Amino acid sequence: PEGGRKSKRANTAIKAARKKAEAVAGSADMTEAQKLKAISSAMKAGQKEGYRQSKQYVVARKGASNQGGKGIKLVDRRLKSDKRGTKRAASGKSKRGKVGGRARKR
Repeated sequence: PEGGRKSKRANTAIKAARKKAEAVAGSADMTEAQKLKAISSAMKAGQKEGYRQSKQYVVARKGASNQGGKGIKLVDRRLKSDKRGTKRAASGKSKRGKVGGRARKR
């Protein structure tokens, strides 16, 4: 299915923000500066609905307390090193084949 519940909610929030901005732009009882401020705040609220903060992985250490929090996932150091390794392997795929490297002992 294309677009789940979250994307649908985000789209409805953006539509509502757009409608509110159009209503503010059409009103005559506000100054231009007030209109701009109201429109930008409405659009910001609409954008925030669909926004999802990416997780930050933090290595859990023994003595440290209160490392966790919102958007922070405590992981073990092997997972972090594994992620780094996979990223390095993905970025290092070249089309020329093996170049350089260590000389082999015989």
